[in-house]
Amino acid sequence: MTDAQHPPIDENPHRAADEATDDMAAQVENWIWYGFQSADEIDALIDEGVAAGDGFDVPAVKAFAASTIAKKRSTEATWSETTDCDKLDRAFAHLHEQGICALHCTGDTQDDGFEAVIEALSADGVPEDRYHGYCFYVSQDIDHALDDEGLLLAFGHLGRSEAKESEHAAAGQLICEALRQEGLEVAWNGSSRCRIALPQLSWQRRTPG
Repeated sequence: MTDAQHPPIDENPHRAADEATDDMAAQVENWIWYGFQSADEIDALIDEGVAAGDGFDVPAVKAFAASTIAKKRSTEATWSETTDCDKLDRAFAHLHEQGICALHCTGDTQDDGFEAVIEALSADGVPEDRYHGYCFYVSQDIDHALDDEGLLLAFGHLGRSEAKESEHAAAGQLICEALRQEGLEVAWNGSSRCRIALPQLSWQRRTPG
């Protein structure tokens, strides 16, 4: 059989379906271990992928999701009553009270994070002077945490490029203090050019619901 009789790999419908299924399963696994969505919400996200025409094996992905959630719930039973993610949640809640817009999992990139901060500031009911600083982390940061590499937080004064270094540093110091008060180990050199690190943070966020 000549090469012309072999369809290109990307035109092979079975291979394409297999790749789409693998890609969706990998995404579902991330959603589950990140820990922000309930089982019903994961199911709805899978259905959204179906509606978008992603072309994956829906029963296979949903079965994978169910088994992964069951595995995670079994693992959760071995976790401490208060996890590092619980401590992080408390620190972020305290930071909101102190004028720092602290956001969890704001997308996949730093640009996504800055856009999320802007959206939070412009949301209905948020006073113009409610916040003076921000901090966030993105999905890539969670991936590192899941690999036992700690978590990095982006932060700064809301003035961004117009703010003085001392204003960025003041926001960073406030964030570090809130994290330490919750018992989290913090590493930061005091510069706005360096993200705040939680080098020992263990990513253990329980599945809601």
